[in-house]
Amino acid sequence: MSIASGIGHFFQSIIEVIQGILGTIVNFFQFILNSIIGLFQGFVNFVEGTLGFAIHNFFILGTVAAAVFGYLLYSQRQGTTPVSRTIKNK
Repeated sequence: MSIASGIGHFFQSIIEVIQGILGTIVNFFQFILNSIIGLFQGFVNFVEGTLGFAIHNFFILGTVAAAVFGYLLYSQRQGTTPVSRTIKNK
């Protein structure tokens, strides 16, 4: 029985080595896949943050520009700007 038991353990060890190698290969490909997915998610988050920043600043700068433009139109119609005073004096 000890020879049969030894041969059984030998084949069991070979099967475990093959399972370990296959497990390592599967884990390696999972690591590569997770790295690619993580890189893509990082890129998408970067683009989302950059676009969000640009859009918010666009609206803030647009609001400031509209306020300045409105003030210029208002002051021009009231005649309080240097250009409108020069035109009225002529």
